[in-house]
Amino acid sequence: MHNGLCHYAALAHALHLVRATDVRRVTGYQDFVDTAPLDLIMVADYARMKLVPVSQRMTYAYAFAGAMAQNVYLYCTSEGLATVIHAWRDRDALSRAMGLGYGQQFLLSQNVGHKAPYPLLPPK
Repeated sequence: MHNGLCHYAALAHALHLVRATDVRRVTGYQDFVDTAPLDLIMVADYARMKLVPVSQRMTYAYAFAGAMAQNVYLYCTSEGLATVIHAWRDRDALSRAMGLGYGQQFLLSQNVGHKAPYPLLPPK
């Protein structure tokens, strides 16, 4: 298990440590981002999308990020885990913290963790 920012290599199904820095604080402004066990960060690398017309690359990237996030929601539901996509974040701060290069764009981040206990409603 790596502590820090990792890159997921899909073909090898492996995580590779990119930075031994905890970047969770800049993935969102909500209180729980600092303690979430897992924070997925989806990034488009437009240089790798050579078969997609330039004018359509951002649309494709967001569509695929949305599909990946939906799969995470489905998996978490099946395993009794909690997940949430961050809408409130500083895109530039996260891009700097990750060291994103030219042609790379942060798309979305998604925490995964354990469900918070909900208080029981009082009886009627």
